[in-house]
Amino acid sequence: MKPAPMQVTWIGYPNSTGLPSIDYRFTDDIVDPIETTQTFVEELVRIPNCFLCYTPYVHAPDVSPLPALSAGRCVTFGSFNNLAKMTPRVFKLWARCMKAVPQSRLLIKAKPFKCEKMCNHIYRVMEQEGIVQERIDLLPLAVQTEDHLSSYSFMDISLDTFPYAGTTTTCESLYMGVPCLTLKGGGHAHNVGVTLMTQLGLQDSFVAESEDDYVAKAVAAAQDLEWLSTIRSTLREKVLESKLCDAPGHVQELEKIYLQLWKRFAESNGYKNASNGSSSSTSSHLDLE
Repeated sequence: MKPAPMQVTWIGYPNSTGLPSIDYRFTDDIVDPIETTQTFVEELVRIPNCFLCYTPYVHAPDVSPLPALSAGRCVTFGSFNNLAKMTPRVFKLWARCMKAVPQSRLLIKAKPFKCEKMCNHIYRVMEQEGIVQERIDLLPLAVQTEDHLSSYSFMDISLDTFPYAGTTTTCESLYMGVPCLTLKGGGHAHNVGVTLMTQLGLQDSFVAESEDDYVAKAVAAAQDLEWLSTIRSTLREKVLESKLCDAPGHVQELEKIYLQLWKRFAESNGYKNASNGSSSSTSSHLDLE
């Protein structure tokens, strides 16, 4: 069943559809590098820059000062990702970061934390990793978006999940001035944070190559609060000026790709007047210049 002669899948699902009726999948060369071993039935078409575009909430509160500077230089790590992404391995790595940064705290916000039993479960998990309950703050869902975004005023460094990284959550964190430490991985879902941080030029400090590197980068960021404060005060402007928020430019690139793909289809099926120029490459990495 193929209702359209050419069909494309894009954002919303970080894997192959598995459907032979879907011809292409839009991505980028960081989240799905050329050497990816992830399997797709679709041909990958890599969009220049980032595979997604972000529109910030128009009523977002102002970026707050770095909380550690008014909390006795006590750093707060945090994550507002879906709790399902926080696996035992994730908690273990976060605990390593906290052990490496004495007196640091962990702030997690998720809908299930309205339930006391769920909170106690997380406390037990972290206690098994050597982190006492007094160093952990658990917040339930914030109904209003403004309140949700305001919660970033309590966080110094955002910790990404893996192997399923954050997407919108990471964009919100960045817009609120909180850089996100992410771990490079072997598939699309794992590498979303990598492409987001790369768009902002923060990959050297906040993209980890391994779990040990993740801890090392967490320690380095926590030890330089003045640098972290500068990042916080300039990050929103950097996000807004980046390709990540360039919706018109993003759409223009998409339109160019749509046209190239249609020309390829039309020419391969013998349609006349399909192209006014040279045909597109048959490579999985189209020439988009």
